[in-house]
Amino acid sequence: MAKSGRLELLIMAFIGFVGILDTSFMIPIIALYAESLGASKAEAGFIAGFYSMVAIPASIAAGILVDRLGRKKMLVVGLLWDSLSVLLYSMVASSFQLLIVRGLHAIGGSLVYPAFIARTREISGERVGYSVGRLLAPVALANALGTASAGFLTYMLGYRIPFIALSLIILLAGILALTLPERPEERSWRGLKGVVEGIREASPSVISGLWLIIVLYVTLGIIVGGLATSISGVVVPGEREARLLTGTGVSLSSLVAAVFLVLSGLVSDKRGVKLVILYSIAASTLGFILPAAVLSPQTILLGLILFGIGLAGFLLSSTILVTNVSAKARGTTVGLQQVLNIVGIAVGAPAGGLLAAMGPHHVLIVAALIPLLAIPVLVYSGS
Repeated sequence: MAKSGRLELLIMAFIGFVGILDTSFMIPIIALYAESLGASKAEAGFIAGFYSMVAIPASIAAGILVDRLGRKKMLVVGLLWDSLSVLLYSMVASSFQLLIVRGLHAIGGSLVYPAFIARTREISGERVGYSVGRLLAPVALANALGTASAGFLTYMLGYRIPFIALSLIILLAGILALTLPERPEERSWRGLKGVVEGIREASPSVISGLWLIIVLYVTLGIIVGGLATSISGVVVPGEREARLLTGTGVSLSSLVAAVFLVLSGLVSDKRGVKLVILYSIAASTLGFILPAAVLSPQTILLGLILFGIGLAGFLLSSTILVTNVSAKARGTTVGLQQVLNIVGIAVGAPAGGLLAAMGPHHVLIVAALIPLLAIPVLVYSGS
């Protein structure tokens, strides 16, 4: 690979890492930050969830804009918007101001991912799986590091300094995005009719990819929404230990996924995406059956590590399938994928909470069954 090509990949990897770092960093602390600004617990929960409420329509619009205005341009705009939004977090003086900033942040964040994934697919060449996998790996790594570091950094430094530092990191990514070369696909817009035609031409692939992402994020939502509360006082002594065990396990899942995104990409290129889907189903189901059969902190951690393998495979397969369209529709299909990420968590987390009231076995067994819903994709995708 030419030096310029390697540099482009490095910049894209950094953008992928930074593009998810800000949202993953906010997840464990935003409700607490809202409470520190005077919000009640109910208001803090609403502020935390407001990002998703705005991101759903914003992601659809963002996908269309990525196809209309180009990947590079939207990467730059989205990253600079994100940088400003994160800086504003450090300046708010009330919970209402924080609510407004959450909405602004959601708009900027919605622009980055469709532009990043569409461009990732377009620089992949013949080794699609490997290329997509190695650029998604920094995304998984950012998920792990963002959620793991947020509590520690804000505990040691307060909220203001970490927000400013994060804003500067995102600003650097935006500046680097300006140096990316223009590509022919940047100018692929043929109007909304062309986008619809592009999606229709590849509908089995797109529908399969969207279904896989729903399956993945409903499963993840059940774990995030129900595992900690269900094991508190049953598997571990109390709520603090339950949150620590679940948080550690989910972070380990993301770290494992970062490695297996690359490995799954290699498998996809050599043996096809169906094999990746097959072992992702098996790893995810086994990962939750194991602790359901032998309930202990050790089996829960081991199960979440196995789920990391499935997480990588589902994410990679979904991304390959939803981008298996003409360039004129690729940003839009990734925008739809991003919407279903959010919807999956929105469905899974409350379901996990309801299951938690019945005990950890119910949470784990349902989480084990949901990945099996991906089996029809092995037939329908046509891949």
